[in-house]
Amino acid sequence: MGPSVAYHLLSQGLCESVALFEQDPVHLHSSTGLSAGGIRHLFSSAVNIALATYSVKFYEGFSEAMATDGDPGPDVAFRRNGYLFLLTPQNAQALLRRADLQEREGVALERLDASALKKRFPELETADLVGGIFGLRDGFLDPYQVMRGFSQKAQELGAQFISERAEAIEVEAGRAVAVRSQGWRVGARLAVVDAAGAWAGEVARMAGVEVPVVPQSRQIYQVVPPSSAFDRYPLTIDPSGFYFRPETGGRMLVGKSFSDDPREFVWDWKRSLFADAIWPDLAARVPVLENARLESGWAGLYEVTPDDNAIIGPHPDLQQFYVIAGFSGHGMMQGPAAGLALAERIALGSYRTIDASGLELRRFAEGRESREDAVV
Repeated sequence: MGPSVAYHLLSQGLCESVALFEQDPVHLHSSTGLSAGGIRHLFSSAVNIALATYSVKFYEGFSEAMATDGDPGPDVAFRRNGYLFLLTPQNAQALLRRADLQEREGVALERLDASALKKRFPELETADLVGGIFGLRDGFLDPYQVMRGFSQKAQELGAQFISERAEAIEVEAGRAVAVRSQGWRVGARLAVVDAAGAWAGEVARMAGVEVPVVPQSRQIYQVVPPSSAFDRYPLTIDPSGFYFRPETGGRMLVGKSFSDDPREFVWDWKRSLFADAIWPDLAARVPVLENARLESGWAGLYEVTPDDNAIIGPHPDLQQFYVIAGFSGHGMMQGPAAGLALAERIALGSYRTIDASGLELRRFAEGRESREDAVV
């Protein structure tokens, strides 16, 4: 999010200089590089659909936009395999209502009945399903290359990257005016931006204000399927909560969110959780995957908010302090649009391309929060 904001401020001439503090310059624990890289339009609110729509178009031309010094930008390996939400009698009504909204907002999707689903994806067990919602322009990409592209291009445009942890935010007369680390003090003439992901709440407290973003550890598993048939599969979300998608090298990524996933800064992953709580459901939905081999795994952090929606915009209690965090697993899907929206709000005083005013922090105090239902 930080490099996206910096890129949009600088590339559009909205700001003369930007400095970014990065506590983890090798991105060992950053949420972006550890994500599953899914990209979809299939959200339950108009603003999230708009953010995704802009971002998908941006990713289509990402390499060209991020080219530096005549060299092509990173290849994000955008695979448009689609996104597939499976429908049971229990969840179908809610997901079909969501599909109505998505189509009104211009999303390209297909409504598949159970027979069409089985014909297209014969490895699926469909006896308990009534169909699926298939996002036609969705898919997945390489999140690390996205992060690298934004960072390299922002740096070429003049952004200064400081490989130190921000230690303090200076406040004068109700205004955020500078950021300090052990070796640096950078004054802010226009804005201080909290783009700290799962650490956004901690960063806000440096400035004496609160931002309701907390970390939540989630695990991803890499398995080797017994068939190459899954290379063509979309990112598929089962009604029981697990998802899977093909990965390069004939692998497959599998994950699931649990209500008791620890809300703390931990990056431990457990083989036993996959074996006990995911594999049985995976094998029931795709019987041939009973013979899949678990190869590796990792954990990363979601940055969650009370309504599972991002926070974009100014902090109501501190002038010149802005937040772009709390994307609840949707940061890769919305990063380009979110960066543009905040850049416009900072420099121009309003959202010009996408109206993200409904995602500002003040929604919580005003009782206007609206939960995003399409959280995986």
